[in-house]
Amino acid sequence: MNNGLSFSKQKDAIRLFISNKLLSPNLNFFIGSGCSFPAVPLMGKTFKSLKKDLHDAALGNYRSEENEDIEGYLNWLHTSLNFFEKSDMYHENIEKFQDNYAITKKVLIESININYNDHEDALKLYKDFYNEIFSIRNNRDFSPVNVFTTNYDLFNELAMENANIRYTNGFRGTIQRIFDPTEFHLRLVDDVNRYKDKWSIVRRFVKLYKIHGSIDWIYDSKIGKVVQRRANKDESENVLIYPTIHKHIETQQTPYSELFREFSINLQKPNSTLVVMGYGFPDQHINQLISQALSNEDFTLIIFSSLLEDKAKSFYDNHKDLTNIHFIGGRMTKVENPSDSEDGHHFSNILGYMKAGEGDD
Repeated sequence: MNNGLSFSKQKDAIRLFISNKLLSPNLNFFIGSGCSFPAVPLMGKTFKSLKKDLHDAALGNYRSEENEDIEGYLNWLHTSLNFFEKSDMYHENIEKFQDNYAITKKVLIESININYNDHEDALKLYKDFYNEIFSIRNNRDFSPVNVFTTNYDLFNELAMENANIRYTNGFRGTIQRIFDPTEFHLRLVDDVNRYKDKWSIVRRFVKLYKIHGSIDWIYDSKIGKVVQRRANKDESENVLIYPTIHKHIETQQTPYSELFREFSINLQKPNSTLVVMGYGFPDQHINQLISQALSNEDFTLIIFSSLLEDKAKSFYDNHKDLTNIHFIGGRMTKVENPSDSEDGHHFSNILGYMKAGEGDD
């Protein structure tokens, strides 16, 4: 939409467009692993370095160095082990499948279980992100901002708490926090002026949907519920990392089914905007729900990504003729060093677009 404009005017046009869309009545963000990198290693890189420690006989098609889908591999192992268990069929490599499953999940969890105080730069980006959202939306009576993420880390939670932003992640309680999807349907109000005809809602409020689970979500077999707390070293089996669903919740698919349902419902609301960042479109289920929302003319999709990423390019190519999809990427030259450049879809540059009216970086 900015062809023919100078680089500076392109940036100004994007900033104006973004700031206007951040005023959408139903504002949604989708945050992928790219936003937490390099504080949290990309899962593909973790899988690539891990393969040398796994049994080759239980790698299947994931043996290839190019296949970096660690979540897909865990799902394949999980499905295979379920098949062996239910069919009562002995498999000569069953123990190797079990070992690979345990090792892969443990290493994945350890890669996310970081000391957040050691990554102040990443935490500041998240905190600035949330502050900018509410700086633009100001004190208007909008619906709460919805943030959907496939990330297992705690950067979103820590950033909002540091910025004094209220949020719900679907858990109720204080001492024993239990997942309850009805929490997403509640709204905080300020009752200081409760004698007035209308109570004031808490405006700096976010609904955080961690649709792939979280490093601090545990299946508690004693009460048969999903609870929120940090796992002990010997509890990695019970940590809810999608798609390694604990066998006791396999039938209900809790809490993933409720979270994906909320994602679909919110995208279908009138006059909705979805801003995608740090996500390379590897999950076909998520991609399909976004595609369905694009059929609504009052839905706006903004993607910060690169056309050099095959899956992101494929998604864009399949929808580029639609008028409600906007793809923002490319390379940005640094003013202080013209010979140096960086990707325009990096988290720090997205924040630059959100800060309308500021000068070039």
